[in-house]
Amino acid sequence: MISKTEISVETIQLIRDRDPAMLKTIYKEIYPMVEKYVRENSGSRDDAKDIFQDSMFLLIKKVESAEFQLSSKLSTFLFGISKNLWLKKITVKKLDTKAYFAEKSFLDVPEDDDQKIIRLTAIKRGIDELGEPCSSIIKAFYYFKKSMQEIAEEFRYANPKTAKNQKYKCLMRLKKFIIKGS
Repeated sequence: MISKTEISVETIQLIRDRDPAMLKTIYKEIYPMVEKYVRENSGSRDDAKDIFQDSMFLLIKKVESAEFQLSSKLSTFLFGISKNLWLKKITVKKLDTKAYFAEKSFLDVPEDDDQKIIRLTAIKRGIDELGEPCSSIIKAFYYFKKSMQEIAEEFRYANPKTAKNQKYKCLMRLKKFIIKGS
């Protein structure tokens, strides 16, 4: 059983050694909290398993460091890692979704539901394949609603006009990709 208040030096060593009994105990005691959190926040049981697996990997890597000291309960520490990984994952999902929905505006044509799904899928794929800096510029403008001044500063362009020109070039590349893929 893992101490509810403090983690011992022996427990840290067992984790470092990847002791199967210790890892199984951690899984049994902490995984249910992670699964509950992920499922309550738009995730599935499989998502929770993936997140917990990644969290365990990070925990093991952290305890392998000689300087590692745990100042909280193991459950708090591991749950925190899991929560941060999940939040990062759903933030990226939302970013991708909002960005490609925002892009629809420059290809605004009447279409039925099937056509919309096909077009939105093409837009998402196009944004994903644009590469940097185009993908980030489009997301910064349409998703994060950043001004051209903010984008110019973030991407180190000489001025907002240069940033606007770059955004235009990126949109034209995206448009060509979508038209070619249709």
